[in-house]
Amino acid sequence: MTPVFRGLILATLMAVPGLATAASGATTLPAEISIPAKLTLLPLKGAVGRENPFYRGYRPIFVFAGSKAEVACAIDLSGGEERVVPGQTVDVLLHCAEAATVDATAPTFIFLEGGRKVGEGELKLAR
Repeated sequence: MTPVFRGLILATLMAVPGLATAASGATTLPAEISIPAKLTLLPLKGAVGRENPFYRGYRPIFVFAGSKAEVACAIDLSGGEERVVPGQTVDVLLHCAEAATVDATAPTFIFLEGGRKVGEGELKLAR
């Protein structure tokens, strides 16, 4: 995706009526849009983390703060990265297959692989 289209998608994200925050602080993000985020791939420690890097197109399951729903999202390594190694923190774009509800006051998330927590991060929502 070219930088011009990324800008248009991000501008669209901020203008979507469904992003209005309810009194409870919950926000619904529509499916199939680019959502900017910063995430960390956790190194393997016991039952948490991952041993190996992941590459473009990785599709783990996300659980956003304020929701217990699990949502499959593809990770676009927008910073020119080819891979993310355990312990690394990167800026990415998420492309979720379904609408996702998040707590707009604390838009954090974890991501899972086979039920195992392998990473965490925060959405970069306009405030």
